[in-house]
Amino acid sequence: MSMTINTNSSASNALKSLEKNKTQLSSSMQKLSTGLKINKAADDSAGLAIATRMAAQIGSLTQASSNAQSGVSLINIADGALGSISQSIIALRALAMQAANGTLTSSDRAAIHTNAESLLTQINSVVDQTNFNELNLLDGSLSTTLQVGTEAGNTIDLIAASANTANIGSVFVTSDEVTNALSAGDLVIEGATIIPSVADGLSYENSDASAIAIANAINASGTSVEAIANATVTEVSDFVESTNTGGFITINGIATSPISITSNQSTNAINAVEAINVLSTKTGVTASVNSDDQVIFTAADGRNITIAYSDGIENTDIGAVNAGTTHGTITLNSSDPITIAGENPEYAGLEGGTVSELTALSTINLTTQNGATTALTIIDGAIESISNLRASLGAIENRLYSAIENLENSSVNLQDAKSQIMDTDFAAEITNLSKLQILQQAGTAMLAQANAEPQGILKLLQ
Repeated sequence: MSMTINTNSSASNALKSLEKNKTQLSSSMQKLSTGLKINKAADDSAGLAIATRMAAQIGSLTQASSNAQSGVSLINIADGALGSISQSIIALRALAMQAANGTLTSSDRAAIHTNAESLLTQINSVVDQTNFNELNLLDGSLSTTLQVGTEAGNTIDLIAASANTANIGSVFVTSDEVTNALSAGDLVIEGATIIPSVADGLSYENSDASAIAIANAINASGTSVEAIANATVTEVSDFVESTNTGGFITINGIATSPISITSNQSTNAINAVEAINVLSTKTGVTASVNSDDQVIFTAADGRNITIAYSDGIENTDIGAVNAGTTHGTITLNSSDPITIAGENPEYAGLEGGTVSELTALSTINLTTQNGATTALTIIDGAIESISNLRASLGAIENRLYSAIENLENSSVNLQDAKSQIMDTDFAAEITNLSKLQILQQAGTAMLAQANAEPQGILKLLQ
């Protein structure tokens, strides 16, 4: 082994190892002091790139969750306002029920109507004042998109119909006279095929083609449209004086007692009404006299009215309906436009196409008994409109809660994955630090010994 002074290989090697150990020791201390395994790109360039992308995604998930929570807050404000509107409409219905009572005077109904107008004004006031960050929620203008994911297409559309009294109510469709029984495919409402109509158990003739039978078929088909059989009312003919002296009228298969016929129309009408109404519990038909002294037949439940006259009496003697069967009509109502189709909708007195004329809540009139009765159906449609709007918003709120939960789960999982890449394992790193500290001490000692080796040359020179 050569002995030199200018070059001390042992010291150089010891110094190199000591410098390397010092670098590693410094890195270990940095990891322990920052808590991060990767403090610079040199520590793990690939890991740093992955962790950076994860950090960006975690930030996006956090913001998306905040966006969804803002949507929930918006919906909660709208739902609270709709709850208040719903209570006002329920109060309106109670007023309409009160006004429909026959014991009230016109002044009583006028006072009730004034109260109803106050409620309508309050409803519109709530609609106008329900806002979220300058967005009106209930006037029909709300149509926005909530960004609830990290990608461009991760959105939820939020649209709310108007709750203004001019935009809620019922859609009414009153048919022409019902003429035929329905078979499968003849009538389609709201995309639902109406089942074949069956005998109503009340009509004397064409009982499967009565307004009652058609209404029953529609209501049994599970659509959102309600069908009501209107009262069947006969049309009248002109009075013509005849040589007839009397006879009987057969109504729905049941004959009246003999009715006296004179040259006086008013007397004839009174005689007919008395004979007809005695049998009303059996026939389901009542008679009344209009302002022109003409006899009108009415079946309040909507059954068909079948009339036949015996010898000695004609319809013109009492200005009443021609012999034969009078069919009733039906009224369809819904809170939404009604779509009518099918092979023969005319059998039910209807026309194919979409009917969208709304009878608005704002138009109700409680100053008359008939107006109050009509208002009940309009108010029911308004209640359904508000309920549908709340249900729609509630469904979106549930979607938002689901999105928030999913975002939070994804964020937690990503943070765990990022931690595996970026965070220092203190147990392992402290163990490594202890090793490096010992190596530093050993390296320092070896460097000292290596530096002392050239001193041996001095002994050779003595």
